[in-house]
Amino acid sequence: MQTEEKFNDRLIRLPELEQIFGVCKRTVRRKAENGELPPLRHIGRAVGMLESHVKAYFQRLREHQMN
Repeated sequence: MQTEEKFNDRLIRLPELEQIFGVCKRTVRRKAENGELPPLRHIGRAVGMLESHVKAYFQRLREHQMN
């Protein structure tokens, strides 16, 4: 990851993750704990996933489907 990208990475919070993955918050948390989804980050009271990790997750899925 380039230095510039590190500073532009945002935290995607749980309500948005529910929409992205199509599951409830509890399922997002469970799958993140089991390693099925990117890890959750805790920044103060905020909980979410780094946008770069979510993008990488979908990129891996896409590559896996092509093979």
